[in-house]
Amino acid sequence: MKRTRGSGRAVIALVAVLAVVGVLSTACVPASRVAVRAVARGVPAAAPFFKNLGKDIAIGAALSGLGGVLEGGDPGLYGGTRDAGHCDKAALVDFLQAPENRRKAREWADVKGLGGIGEIDGYVKKLTPVLLRTDTLVRNHDFKKGRAAPFDALLEAGIAVLVDELGVPAVQCSCGNPLRAFEHSVDEADVEFDGRNKKWTSYDEKRVAKVEPAPEEDPVEVYQLVDVEDPDAGLAREAGSNGTDDTPLPTAPDPENPSVTPSDSAPTDTVTVPDVQGWPATDATATLETQGMQVTTVEEFSDTAAPGTVLAQSPDPGTEVPAGSGITLTIASDGTTVPDPDPSPTDAVDPLASAAPDDGEYAGEEETPDTG
Repeated sequence: MKRTRGSGRAVIALVAVLAVVGVLSTACVPASRVAVRAVARGVPAAAPFFKNLGKDIAIGAALSGLGGVLEGGDPGLYGGTRDAGHCDKAALVDFLQAPENRRKAREWADVKGLGGIGEIDGYVKKLTPVLLRTDTLVRNHDFKKGRAAPFDALLEAGIAVLVDELGVPAVQCSCGNPLRAFEHSVDEADVEFDGRNKKWTSYDEKRVAKVEPAPEEDPVEVYQLVDVEDPDAGLAREAGSNGTDDTPLPTAPDPENPSVTPSDSAPTDTVTVPDVQGWPATDATATLETQGMQVTTVEEFSDTAAPGTVLAQSPDPGTEVPAGSGITLTIASDGTTVPDPDPSPTDAVDPLASAAPDDGEYAGEEETPDTG
């Protein structure tokens, strides 16, 4: 029988190689975890780009229960208040444009992928201040030894950030540190707490979130925020604004159901009826419809109010009604549509009924017959 030389040794070598590969594969499992530094709300950064740019806030009942991968434009993803002091965009630009801060400015612009310091102003103007409602993974940057030092971080809910046009956190407001998107999966994050950033009581690894950008072809135009001072209500914040001109929303936006806008919310939610008496009918109707109310109008003659003015409303001002309820406005007419009183039977047969009365009596007034 012919024997093939070396076949036994080849098999043994193959088994050895497979065994080594198996060991290496097993060893790679723990190596896939990524060290993530916890950054607690209100704790000063160790090496900030900027100091006292903004302030964080405890959001209490406005804390989100969501985790995992979220999209930057989802309604209710972020929270907010009307206090623009939570993130001063103008102060950030002034700081980075100061001659003594040019080194920081160059590093900051490089992290953000800008063409140079001259593009910082235009970039920051497009950012929008919000408050995180969930513990959020980011790629953070300290400023050490004249350079931007990157590190993966978990920002606690309540930290104020500036988000870009696609809803991704771009700047940590308390320190001005530039942020980028977290480059790993949520499951790979190995969060590390230390003496400066102790584990916060609301921390839950199942509610850690990563924000992915909204589609580039559909950038966020208006952020629908949860009002952290009134978690049952919301705020509509125009992208690029500072938050002082927010439009109140009668109900909080729902991040778990982004397709439902506040005006589509359940009828059990309530709104307070505003006082529109004395307003022009067109303005009153527009205001009420903005709040989701269904407006009906009736006309009534008035010799004191200008035509088109709201004389009365029902329900009354200040009344709490279900969202989407109807409201009736009584509008002053110009007098041309008010019908004459129906003629009485006596007027119909008495040719003298239309004659001008003596003694100043009201024209057409019918004398009460004597029934005694």
